[in-house]
Amino acid sequence: MGSLVAALGSFLDARSHEGEWYLRIDDIDPPRHDKASFGSIPRCLESHGLTWDGPIIFQSQRREAHEDTLSKLRNAGHLFDCLCTRATLGELGACVMDCRDRKDIEGSVRFHVPTDAPDRIKDLFLGEQHRSDLPSNFIVKRRDGLIAYQLATAIDDLDEGYTHVIRGADLLESSLRQMMLHQTLGRLSPEYGHLPIVTDQSGNKLSKQTGARAIDTDTPNANLRRALAFLGQPTPPQDVDCVEDILQLATVNWRRNALNSKNL
Repeated sequence: MGSLVAALGSFLDARSHEGEWYLRIDDIDPPRHDKASFGSIPRCLESHGLTWDGPIIFQSQRREAHEDTLSKLRNAGHLFDCLCTRATLGELGACVMDCRDRKDIEGSVRFHVPTDAPDRIKDLFLGEQHRSDLPSNFIVKRRDGLIAYQLATAIDDLDEGYTHVIRGADLLESSLRQMMLHQTLGRLSPEYGHLPIVTDQSGNKLSKQTGARAIDTDTPNANLRRALAFLGQPTPPQDVDCVEDILQLATVNWRRNALNSKNL
């Protein structure tokens, strides 16, 4: 349900502004892949009438662009190699040892956050958000050689030409990290909007990791109504009983300011 809320919110925000909506599969972490989801995610979206523009984009196919950006950042002195383990990392997961001063070591690759890095974001739904507890450095390439989410997403969002990124509020800090990378590369960030997170009774985000059930694709009308209500949007009358009509009304009635009162 949490994924449907995020998808629906981003879809409606795009369509209500006569924009395009894209589907990207962030498949840069093979050890954690559920390959079945590569088919089930598009099928679930389609069953709820959430159709995307263009082909499905797979992030794993962007490795060359990711490595090229890493080379540019390293040549400009923004990266360093780190041998730290979880036990030796400092607050917020930052390297606090002397890794940056050491040469000829191989480990994870970290981005050194510049002193003038952005620490606030003008959110489309939440207004201006400020974070003073950001790390002094963070991983952009893992020790096992895999590209980190922050780097891959920062570059792909720019190269794929996205003007707006709408996603869950749990990724607000990630957005700031990606803005840091954009600024360092001399490029403008997309506009960001962060949606409220669906949680269980204990306040935990609904996800596979917390045992959340998969959404029932046989009840798309009810699912969409529930997601709209969660997002503070008007729900269509009960006699509107097909997915396309529900989405058409929801698009017309979409209001960004309805999200401000949600507990984020």
